Amino acid sequence: MSWHRIRLSRQEYESGEMAMLFSVFRAAYVARNGPEGMAMFGCWSDDGSCYFVYTTPRSVRHIIPLLDAYSASRIDTPDRASLSLIYGDESDQSFSEIGFEA
Repeated sequence: MSWHRIRLSRQEYESGEMAMLFSVFRAAYVARNGPEGMAMFGCWSDDGSCYFVYTTPRSVRHIIPLLDAYSASRIDTPDRASLSLIYGDESDQSFSEIGFEA
């Protein structure tokens, strides 16, 4: 499963498009009782010309129409240190991928 990224121009961000994205994501999160690992993050591009919105792999199945509507692109795992949580469960998912040994 992949992370997804939505690119909003500065104009789109300033005109309230981020509020719309947030609202739809939050509604999906609440409707599904806050699935573990479902989260949305964001950050400005280095030059400040656009705002990137990232969704975790565990979000995908809950927000497919949103990802399609914004032409989200699949990406490798972003550097989470540079991202700010917008909404959702930001718990680290690495434990579920590694597993446990007795």
